[in-house]
Amino acid sequence: MRFLGQTIVVAALLTSSPLMATDKDEEWEFLVVFPMLWAPSITGTTGPANDKIDIDIPFDNIVSNLNFGLMGDFYAQKDRWLLGVRANYLHVKNDTDTQPGVIVPSFNVDLSAHMSLNDVFAGYEVTHGLVLLTGVRHVYSKIDVKVGANSDRPFWNDKNGTITSSSHQFDWLIGLKYAHHFGNNWGLSLTVDAGIAGDNDINRGLNLAGTYSFSKHNNLWFGYRYLNLQNTTDSTNGPVELDVTQKGPMIGWAYMF
Repeated sequence: MRFLGQTIVVAALLTSSPLMATDKDEEWEFLVVFPMLWAPSITGTTGPANDKIDIDIPFDNIVSNLNFGLMGDFYAQKDRWLLGVRANYLHVKNDTDTQPGVIVPSFNVDLSAHMSLNDVFAGYEVTHGLVLLTGVRHVYSKIDVKVGANSDRPFWNDKNGTITSSSHQFDWLIGLKYAHHFGNNWGLSLTVDAGIAGDNDINRGLNLAGTYSFSKHNNLWFGYRYLNLQNTTDSTNGPVELDVTQKGPMIGWAYMF
């Protein structure tokens, strides 16, 4: 299933740094962001067009629902050019009950989602602080949704079932990022991107990132990220539509050399 993608984010520490205007323009600057944590809420719908299931994992449940997660970035910059690689893997599980209706019982929805997003991208500073981005995003996902009626009546038990889907997708994205440095320690950047071709119908994101430098090499990276992905793909139950939004805070440690 074409799942959640992530924004192509250029490190504010690199593109907002005064290095872009010094004699070191001909030298490569590198940035490694690891470890890094993104704790979003996940909302949306998935399933056949006439029988969609709500997905709702609030921010305060993400930690308890996260079975395993790993995330890291690598950036290299020389003069106005920027190259980067991003990797992210999450395994999220969630078990909830829907609200019952007047004659409709509640349903138990058991969600298990494996998601991996990997970006390779390049950027060019077209003017001071404004960077044009382009790159390829690979998305792997394996989604299992089990639905069971909380009822002993045979009619409702016939509605029980499992939706399983797994796939690899590739999207070509373009974006813009504006970065500004405040004094010697603080930096702020805003990034927006959108898919223009590929396997997903919609792939768009927004990223607001702040940085604080403790020393020449060590920095704190924090901010807020929004992502939305929409597509239709095949599953064990036929075509499945997906519309998912992830949004929430992020924090990480960045090492520059």
